[in-house]
Formats: sequence, structure tokens, C-alpha cells
Amino acid sequence: MNLIFCTSPFQVLVAREVARHTNLEFYGMYLMMSNDSRQLIYAEKMKEFCKEVCIFKDGIVKEPLQQFLSDKVITSLYLASLDNPVAYSFFNPNQMQLFTFDDGSTSIIVPNMYTQNLHRVVSPLGLTLGQMMSLSQKHFTVFNQTKLFEEERQVRLTLNTKPQEFKRANNGKVIRVFLGQALGSIFDEGDIQLTKQLTKKAIQDCKADIYYPHPRAVVEVEGIQVAAPTNCFEEEIYSLLEEYEFVEVYGFYSTAFLFVKEIEGVKVQAYRTFLSSFESDILLEHGIQYRNLSLSDTCVDIVMPVYNGEKTIDESIQSILNQTHQKFRLWIVDDGSTDQTQEVCQKYLTDARIHYEKLVHQGISCTLISGVTMTQGEFIARQDADDVWMPWHLEMVLHQLESNSSLDIVGSRVTADEDEKNRKLKRNKQNHLFGEKLWLQLAYQNVFNHSTVIFRKSAYLEAGGYQEGYDGFEDWHLWARMVTKENAFVLNNLTVYYRLSDSHDRWMAFRTRLAKTRGLTLEEVLEGE
Repeated sequence: MNLIFCTSPFQVLVAREVARHTNLEFYGMYLMMSNDSRQLIYAEKMKEFCKEVCIFKDGIVKEPLQQFLSDKVITSLYLASLDNPVAYSFFNPNQMQLFTFDDGSTSIIVPNMYTQNLHRVVSPLGLTLGQMMSLSQKHFTVFNQTKLFEEERQVRLTLNTKPQEFKRANNGKVIRVFLGQALGSIFDEGDIQLTKQLTKKAIQDCKADIYYPHPRAVVEVEGIQVAAPTNCFEEEIYSLLEEYEFVEVYGFYSTAFLFVKEIEGVKVQAYRTFLSSFESDILLEHGIQYRNLSLSDTCVDIVMPVYNGEKTIDESIQSILNQTHQKFRLWIVDDGSTDQTQEVCQKYLTDARIHYEKLVHQGISCTLISGVTMTQGEFIARQDADDVWMPWHLEMVLHQLESNSSLDIVGSRVTADEDEKNRKLKRNKQNHLFGEKLWLQLAYQNVFNHSTVIFRKSAYLEAGGYQEGYDGFEDWHLWARMVTKENAFVLNNLTVYYRLSDSHDRWMAFRTRLAKTRGLTLEEVLEGE
């Protein structure tokens, strides 16, 4: 006998299509992962296509599971949650076949919890996640393509949620709905608070009339009507269209967008945040347009010095335009380039945020002094014409700086691995560098990569700013005068791709040698050179 195992309302919708397609007889199991009312409603809906259904709550599993299976012989397990320990507690690969189906966004957005750490053990028999996935005979998907399994194992289904008696309203009425979703980790209080802030801001921006909470990750919101739906949004949309002729659907990166965007009368708009830029970019490939949404409304001045950067500056500018934080002024300060740098920059000057100034060649220190003089705000970011910012860079560093009024300068980590440029954000909340440890290390090495830094202009001016005559060490020389034991922070998160040109290699080798010089201040090291 076949058993189909679900843990979410969306999984039930897909499971129903699997049952229709295979025309097989099924037992059903539903593991409730939250207290959302739709959990029980959709568990009960499994009875529409299953001979018998076992419903149990997370944490109360062993006894009802044993009782349900006691008189049954299971030969095939159909599973969406690929690492679920409850499902694998009774799965025996020697006696059962494994089939898989869509869990949701994990089918199209990779890397995810199913593609990372494939060597972790998920079965009492000692089988790893990778081994379990390799056992899947077929993967049933309602998406145009899934990246979890190779093409030959995929069986494409159509998700049909339109009621037979559906009749669309013809009254000109419009409703704006916002689909709730957890950003970051649902177990991290900091991420929960960030999600609340971003959700509130998005709701205000789109002027949503009603908020639909996620069935598995509820985020509390205030100041808006909260829906108490009995259906998945993929089904709920038709109830709305019977009452309103037009429905505008907003959210972050819900896969529900993909299933409602082609329905007549429906408009879909996503919000891209620093916590979800990777996911939003993937949904864009599937036709879901987004609007960037930032925690902060602060305008950041970005100073980009350049000298003969025609080969790299275009990508650097593009990475700035691709930030989730869109409030900035970019000051491109050309130190007398003799190549086509000016021509490359010219096409961007139609954007009122981007400014280009060409100077007589005078060196990096003087160029930076001129650039900072042009800035208009309190926060200044540094960017080189050959480095690339990841989409979350500006907002992540700015958020750290704005969240702590005692900080004057914040940086982050860089990578020289070009493959990392297009990777998903990997947040590390430990091993940040700050306080006395940072202050001491700065005496021996430059702990800030300049293209990661945002600093307060007031602190810059108080420290005396950039000074002529320190080309090659201009940033380190500034940090040494600006940084105290309390006002600096380096995030242990990758936010910048650092392009290693030949000149960079030489400088890095030189700085490594300097870093081995113990007992000297930066000024003493420079004096010795």
C-alpha cells in the first residue's frame, strides 16, 4: 500500500495532484507543524484522496504513529519534507520504495536546507540526506522546473485550484493583500524582529488592505486587518475574485505568486530585501517583478575613486545599482584616466543619483579627499572601481552602524572567489571583530577592507580625514586615527567580492609582510618605509 506524508497545506495540494496523476490508493499522514487553523483543515482534506488519514502534532508522534501503522503494510512512501525524521522513522529502503514531491520554494530556490549538508544523517538506519534523495524513484513537481532532482526523474503536474463553480466579480472593486512570510531564521529573535520591521514597511508601501499570515511561520503585525483564511492562498485567491474584480497580491518570495500571477484580474508584486535578495532574483527568472525594500531611509554617499578602470568599473557600478538599499549618491572620482573609463560611466549619468568628476591625475589620497568633499550626508561608503558589492552589502553594514550610535565605522568580510558573487547570503552571527581586540589588531594590520566600509563623516572630519602622501596606505592611515576601542565593528559576513589584480596582489603581499612586524604602530611602520 502507498502512504503519502504531508506537513503543510501546500503539500496537501500537491499530494492531491499526485493521487490524481498516479490513480493509486493511498493512506495519508499529516504532521501539524504549527497551530494555524489551516493545518487541521488541510489534514482533513487528505481524506478526499486517501483511504485513511493519521493526523498528529509535532512532539506527540510515537504512539499515534505506531497505532496507525500496526495493521498496515507500506510498500511506497511519498514524501515532500526530504529530511523529516518522523517519516524516516518507519521507512525501510529494503521493503519500501521512495517517491518525492514538492515542499514549496525549496523546489526552485537552491541552495536550501535540502541541498546543503547532504552528508547529515536523517534516518535511524544511518542514511544521509543525500542517500535518501538518491533513493527517490520519481519526483512529482507542479513547477516548470525543479533543481532538486535531475530532469529524467521529474514528473510534471498541473496545480489546479480553480473551483468548478467559480464566477469572477464584475464590480470594479480592488483589494490589496499581503502574504506574510518569515525572513531569515524563524528561530532567531533578531531575524523575527527584522521580518516584522520589513513586513510593516512593505504593508505601508503597498497600502495593503489585509494581511494573510503564513500557515507555518506566523509573523505578528499591527495596524492592518489580519485574515483568518481556511484555505491556502492558491485556493483563497478565487474566493477573493468572487468578491473583488481585481486583487493585488504583495509579499516577499512566496511561491504562491507563481500560481496566481496568470489569473485574470490578479496583479503580483514582490519585495526584495537584504535577507531575501537571492530568492527574489530567482523568482524574477520566473516572471515575478520586485521592488527593493530597505530597513532604512538614510541616503548613503558612496565615493568611488578610479584610474583607468574601463574593464571593471561597469560591473562595480552595476553592483551598486543592484543593492536592496537604493537611497544613495554615487560619486565617481576619476583620477585622470587615459582609457575609456569616462565613456563607460557616461551611460549611467542619466540616473540622478550618479555623479562623475574627472580630475588631473594626482594619486589615490588626493582623489579620495576630493571625493569626500563632494559628499552631502553623514554616512560615507567606500567602493573601488574593480570590486563588486553583493546585493545586501549596503543595507547590512548601514543597519549595523545605525543600530548602535556609539559606532563610527563598520566593515565586513570580502572574498576573492568569483563564484561567491552570486551566492545566497550566509549570515554569521558570531566572531565579529570589535572593541579592544579590533583596536589592537589595527596596529599590526588593516582589518578593514576599504570597499566594505561605511563611516560617519563627523568622525572622518574629527580624525583629520584622508591625508596626502600615504598612497597605498591611505585607508589604514585614516582608520588608525579614527578608530577607538568602542567605535568600530567588522561584521563576520561576506558582502564584497574583492578583485585581485596584479597591483592588488603586490599590495597584499606587502601588507602581509607589514602585519608580521610586531610592536610597531602604523605611523612607525610607514616612517620606516
